[in-house]
Amino acid sequence: MGVLDSVVTKAQATIPMRRQVQGMHLIQKTKHRVLGHHRPRFVEEPIPDVDEVSLTEIDVANPFMYRQGQFGPYARRLRDEAPVHYRAHSPFGPYWSLTRYDDIVAVDKDFERFSAEPQIVIGDPPDGLDIEMFIAMDPPRHDQHRAAVQDVVAPQNLEEMEALIRSRVAEVLDDLPLGEPFDWVDRVSIELTARMLATLLDFPYDERRKLVRWTELAAASASATGGTPGFDETYEGVAEMAQSFSELWHDKAARRAAGEKPGYDLITLMQMSEDTKDLIHRPMEFLGNLTLLVVGGNDTTRNSMSGGVVALNQFPEQFDRLRADHSLVPKLVHEIIRWQTPLAYMRRVATQDTVLNGQFIRKGDKVVMWYASANRDERKFEDPDEFVIERPNARNHLSFGIGTHRCMGSRLAELQLRILWEELLERFADIEVVEEPAYLQSNFVRGYTSLMVTLTPLGAEPRPRREGHDRAAVAGRRSDPSPRPAPSRESGRAATERELDLQVTAKREVAEGVVELTLSDAAGSPLPPWTAGSHVDLVLDDSLTRQYSLCGSTSDDTAWKVGVLREPDGRGGSAYVHDRLEQGATVRVRGPRNHFALAPSARYQFIAGGIGITPIRAMIEQAEADGVEWSLLYGGRTRASMAFLDELEGDERVTIWPQDDKGLLDLDAVLGTPRPDTLVYCCGPAALLDAVEDGCATWPEDSLHLERFMPKRIEASDDALDSFEVQCARSGVTVTVPEGVSVFDAVEQAGVDVISSCKEGTCGTCEADVLEGTPDHRDSILSASERARGCTMMTCVSRSLSDRLVLDL
Repeated sequence: MGVLDSVVTKAQATIPMRRQVQGMHLIQKTKHRVLGHHRPRFVEEPIPDVDEVSLTEIDVANPFMYRQGQFGPYARRLRDEAPVHYRAHSPFGPYWSLTRYDDIVAVDKDFERFSAEPQIVIGDPPDGLDIEMFIAMDPPRHDQHRAAVQDVVAPQNLEEMEALIRSRVAEVLDDLPLGEPFDWVDRVSIELTARMLATLLDFPYDERRKLVRWTELAAASASATGGTPGFDETYEGVAEMAQSFSELWHDKAARRAAGEKPGYDLITLMQMSEDTKDLIHRPMEFLGNLTLLVVGGNDTTRNSMSGGVVALNQFPEQFDRLRADHSLVPKLVHEIIRWQTPLAYMRRVATQDTVLNGQFIRKGDKVVMWYASANRDERKFEDPDEFVIERPNARNHLSFGIGTHRCMGSRLAELQLRILWEELLERFADIEVVEEPAYLQSNFVRGYTSLMVTLTPLGAEPRPRREGHDRAAVAGRRSDPSPRPAPSRESGRAATERELDLQVTAKREVAEGVVELTLSDAAGSPLPPWTAGSHVDLVLDDSLTRQYSLCGSTSDDTAWKVGVLREPDGRGGSAYVHDRLEQGATVRVRGPRNHFALAPSARYQFIAGGIGITPIRAMIEQAEADGVEWSLLYGGRTRASMAFLDELEGDERVTIWPQDDKGLLDLDAVLGTPRPDTLVYCCGPAALLDAVEDGCATWPEDSLHLERFMPKRIEASDDALDSFEVQCARSGVTVTVPEGVSVFDAVEQAGVDVISSCKEGTCGTCEADVLEGTPDHRDSILSASERARGCTMMTCVSRSLSDRLVLDL
């Protein structure tokens, strides 16, 4: 590093980031006054029909293409006549357009010939704001920065987020007006994405709308994407963002230095990574990565939330199908993301002279991959402009990209959209677009600035239509003249989960490291009923929600009780309960719900490990009330660590087994002989649950019931077959998959149209629906519940437990 570089680096590390941005703003303004500037200005004019334009004059980077509905026809012509098309002159400089699906896949996966550096938008950012972000880096730097934050969207964390996302969706939807127009973009799409962004960043919740405004400025400058924010407005927004994120970084660092347990937000994860722990001292990189994370978390989900409503109004027969069959929601999500394509493209730069689809591309040329065109490519998708919920290959869209730069948060976006539509269908019989949507000015973000809708609740008649009114026409599509069946109406709204603010009326230590909370209504109102095996969510703060089993008496409607073990290596929930939730405090409680219900049986064998005694305690009470025979094997690290011993010891049906005194539980003594009259209920650490599963392998089917605190870590099964048969239902191809060959490779070699990216089970590109058979999951993507359902699999790594798999390929 030279002397000048050392000085610059030291200055960046010591001067507040906001001051650096403001200083750069002043320098650039002075430079522009003296030397002038070449920032593009865009004035909207009608775009002519594509047939009136010569091929060389086509410029799909015009930021009014999407707003005026012209992108589709222009992209179609390029796909047919010039799939690798050169535009010599544009406000963003010369560039190549790729519009066919296969060409884009080839380039997106080839980072050695087509670099993501230094920018992924077609133009250049405002002078002085060439911030660095890992999506605009190539390996290995890209991989190092991405790895620092990847865990925030790991399967286990997505499962933990689901309840929080659902509760926030419910809050927003329950506050919407019925039967009167309102702006869906503002009240739903922006609000929900702002709440999620604040959670991921642990950003002040009441300031969450700032995140949305900053992303709109960061992704919409005229020079970069043809947007509307001015030069000064963009700089001022970036300066404000720099100050807020810097303060957040330093605050988290100070709290951690003072001994506070680290959270699981994006900034904390960066601070804990060797590759990004000093990112605060590299301001453009720091700003770039956080901008990327908030833009990615905002634009994709936000505009898909609105796009789905527009699509279902343009294609009302599909809305009818959805209302009649709510199980279509997961398929709906894939089709919404394909049809909307919220980010239109990504840019690459050729690193060498090369030839692509017959066109010679020089080193240094800009290459733009138009995902919005690939997702409407007739060569890949049948009738691509139609919105078809059950489209068989909708999940093969390129909206998230492919290859090493595939969107890190793709499954979080899918989760948010799935929950939104599940909750919408529980509440509303109709969501009607009543005015033509207003569209964003941009060649990058395919977004909405306004979408006026009205809602009809379940059980109510639809609002009378104005004479001549047609929802498809209002939503931007000519009406389908063919008649359609009347929509299916549900008889009433599904029951929604309760959310209560309860008071901690008692807190006591019931074992070493275990406290019991008693929760009651401050006004003395009775609490909702619950059954043995139920659990509730404690909403400890805006970004911290944890589930705990109810362990009191089901007959007591004045109080709920939960037992909480302090987990030194946990993620903050148990520490919050132990250290901050004192008697007299108020806590929001959501539930109860029961996924571990006590089924009728002539006899029960209960097995508890450590804090796993909490649901078992209530089950014992239920068995006693029913007059059913039961026994309990209860283990723990030490006697002192085992909760509720005072009420369990002395009962001959209870075997107390402290590990420091007796070693591992003697499971063979209680499970060695299968009993057809007995159900086994077990709760505890993963190793115990795995051992109990093994012990019950010879018991009658459905004898064993487990509750896990964490999803099971699944290795390759001993029952996995070396060779098995895969039938591709749509292609009519059947192949044998031998040992050492992946399902993906086998079907691809047989000519089936499939796509993949990582080939390691980490990206989700190759996911396929399972129609018959039992997959042997070996991926790092699916949650425990998704694995248990067995409805999808990652064909690049997973195999089969059955002789034959039928896949929707």
